Amino acid sequence: MMSLENKLVDLTVAIEIENFLSGKSDGAALFQQLYGATAGEPIPERLLAVVREQCDPAPATDAAPAPKPALGAALS
Repeated sequence: MMSLENKLVDLTVAIEIENFLSGKSDGAALFQQLYGATAGEPIPERLLAVVREQCDPAPATDAAPAPKPALGAALS
């Protein structure tokens, strides 16, 4: 048998899920309820390395920038 406290927690989570799915919230409260203190733990360095590898910008090239068209070329 569920206690009243457990029912209230379940109801609160259900409301937060509904609010998130309907766009009424950004999901921060839901995330906090679901993950609690683990949300504050540091991200493992191996996972950060994977993310950084996927997010690195393309290396800069030494190619000269494309020339800007002259004003007269647009009029002709």
